[in-house]
This record gives sequence, C-alpha cells and structure tokens, in this order.
Amino acid sequence: MTRKVRVLQVIDQIGNDGAESLQRTLAEGLDRSRFDLHVCGLRPQVGSVTLPALRALGIPVLILNQRTSYDLPALWALVRYIQRQRIDIIHTHLLAGDVMGRMAGFLTRRPVVSTMHSTRRDLDDEPPRRQWLERTTAHLWCRRLVVVSELLRAEIATWFDLPLERVIAIANAVDMRRFTHGPDFDRTAVRAALGAGPGPLIANVGRLTPLKGQRYLLEAARTVLAAYPTAHFVLVGEGTLRAELAAQAVALGIQRAVIFTGFRQDVPDILAASDVSVVCSDWEGMPVALIEGMAAGCSAIATDVGGVRQVLQHGVTGLLVPPADPPALAAAILDCLRDPVRAQQRGAAGYAWVRQEHGMPAWARAWEALYLRELRGQRRRR
Repeated sequence: MTRKVRVLQVIDQIGNDGAESLQRTLAEGLDRSRFDLHVCGLRPQVGSVTLPALRALGIPVLILNQRTSYDLPALWALVRYIQRQRIDIIHTHLLAGDVMGRMAGFLTRRPVVSTMHSTRRDLDDEPPRRQWLERTTAHLWCRRLVVVSELLRAEIATWFDLPLERVIAIANAVDMRRFTHGPDFDRTAVRAALGAGPGPLIANVGRLTPLKGQRYLLEAARTVLAAYPTAHFVLVGEGTLRAELAAQAVALGIQRAVIFTGFRQDVPDILAASDVSVVCSDWEGMPVALIEGMAAGCSAIATDVGGVRQVLQHGVTGLLVPPADPPALAAAILDCLRDPVRAQQRGAAGYAWVRQEHGMPAWARAWEALYLRELRGQRRRR
C-alpha cells in the first residue's frame, strides 16, 4: 500500500486571522486516505483559537520559538522535524514562514510551495532586508508561488522577478458547512448576546489594524445612524487599533452603537445574525472575511481592491466601493438597509456563487493536485 503524502504547513504564528483559518479549512478538506497534514508555528501565539481546532482534528502541531528571520536553533528544529516525520512537501505562509520553510526545504531536499496571501503592498512595506530574503529564497528554493486570485498573478510575478509560469492562482475558500445554518438558528438570541437590539446589524470581521480600514467604517456609521438610529455595528477581531477605534467611536458620538467583540470562535453565528457584512480594507489579496460573509448569506460590501472582483460582482453578489471613502461606504450600507429585498437577493446570489466557486472540496482538491505535481517533479529531478 502506498504511503500517504505528508504535508507540512509552516507559518509565522498559528493565530486567528485569514491565513491561519485557511489551515483549518485545509485540515478539514484534505483527503485523509491520501494525505497527512502537519502544521508548524514558528512562534507561540497567545489566545489562538485555530491551534485547539487543529489539534481537535488530530493534526500534529509543532510550535517553535523563532527570534529572527534566520534563527538557527529554530531552523535546525524544523529540519529535524521534517526528517523525523518523513515530510514530503512543505507549504509556507507569510514572510517568516516563507523564509524559514524554504531554507528547511533546501536543507532536507523537499519541494516547497508558498502562498502569497495579499498584494505587493504588504511586501513593499517590509524592510529592505526582509524583502531581499523573501525574493532570494523564492528564487532559489520555492517551486511555486501561489496567489489567492488570478488577478494578482502578474503583479506578484513582477515583484519577485519570476516567470509567470512559476506563479499560479488558487482562490481562497471556506467550509460551507460551518456557515450554513438551519431553520432552528436563533439570530435574535445571537444579536441579544452581542448587545444589539432589533435594528439592522452591520458586521466587520478582521484584525483591528490600519490596512483593514475600520476607521472608515466608523466614519460611515455616523451617517448610517443618522438615518437608522437603531442600527448596530459589530467589529469582530482584535488588534493594535482597538483603543484608538473605541476612542474614535466616542469622538463621533456613536459608541452606543459600536460593539467590539475581540476574537470570537462563533464568527459564523455572528455573520448569520447580521444583515450586512463589510470588508473595508485599503488592500487585500482575496479576503477570507468577505467569502465568509457571503457564505453566511449576508449582503456583502467590499472595497474594490486586490482580488475582490473575482469574488464579488457589483450589483449582483454584493456592492463594491472605493477604498478609504467613508461617504461611498455609508451610501452602500444605506442602499442595503433601504432596499432589504434587493439586498437579500444579492446575499442569496453571493451565497450561491461562493458555494459553487469557493467551497472547500474543490479548493482542497486543487491543493492536493499541486502537491502531487510538485512531488512528481521533484522525483524526476533527483
């Protein structure tokens, strides 16, 4: 009997954001009869909800204590793990995971693929030394870069100065089972537990950091609340801007209508209880939060950045707005609230689109095919 293919995912930290949630989705979707998944977090993460979820699925998890991009003790620990567990292929995420995973792949002669979760904006913001490490290790020791939208292939290939054929697209996905609720789902109870009343509920899921643009959502909220004073805005996530955003809500006089939940494990329930899901980032690759909101049946609004257009068709499966434009964002939210029937139609169309194009089974099969293709190529080169 042929041995299962052993895949090691390497990431900076096993946290609670989009890249980490995709590891859980992959763990749930890979064909367990043919593949064994292992996960390595290079640094500990306090308060991770993804880590216990992975362990509950029976996924072996290695947590290291990396201190620099090329921490030798962490690198040797990773190399020993790959050798001891007889890992076949390495799949890296985010910059530290990319650099360390690619070096370990070189030292153990394992093929490496790397997911680029965002646009070149994230890469351009890194210090020059880290940019050099990302580019150089990709050129030398990465078989394929995988972008999360076809719209990003040329951009990422140009940044890395790689031929386009070394960059492929596998769009992000969600496990629809987690976001589909039955007739017994009590959205009123979920809203009450959040502290929201019977009025409209607008949800934003994401890290509270500058690139996610929640400051624009709060500015838009003041306009929306002038027309719908019973509305509530729920911001699901944690981050460096939480105190600043809370202070902004007070300065705008809307603090009673803004709910900060921190990290939550019941995101599918919160989205299913919401009327509108908003992604207001300055830039993105293909935001998992957008796909999750559509999978929950929300009327979706997103900034027109990165690969968003591959998921959201304006006026059909949701509404697109320019980034950093609170008036346009407020107008889109008001459009949803003033015409709930049309908003629900867009929500239903978005749900159908995500189910067809961004469901977990087809996404997992695409990754399985890539792993097998790169393994065959590695064996031919030996």
